[in-house]
Amino acid sequence: MAGRSNEAQGWSEMLQARLRAKMDKLIDAFEQSEDPAEKAQIEKDARTCGVFARSAKAIETMVPEPKAKPPAEEAANDDEASMHDDIPDDPEELQAALAARFDRFAELLELKRREERPAELGADAGEARPAAPA
Repeated sequence: MAGRSNEAQGWSEMLQARLRAKMDKLIDAFEQSEDPAEKAQIEKDARTCGVFARSAKAIETMVPEPKAKPPAEEAANDDEASMHDDIPDDPEELQAALAARFDRFAELLELKRREERPAELGADAGEARPAAPA
């Protein structure tokens, strides 16, 4: 019953405990009885318990899901929200920030390409490559 209210879950657990106790009594009575009429009544009572159980399950599904928080409120509570604190709201500032990040990304990509080029040229060029940390 993930996402359901605590009240509905508590009701469901209480009803389930009552139905289990009733079924235990019915099973014991059925095993001890020799009277066919009494056994028929016990079976009828057991079917009634099944009807209650199915009805309870149907009622339980009618409980609405808790309302979701608005995205802004959810993001404010999110641990990752702090990662986005430096993102500007102004479109022009945002564009400038994106351009600066793109330029930095291009620089890093070019440095990576330069590191890989000596390996393509052969063993002599590999000496110019910085040693990897041990």
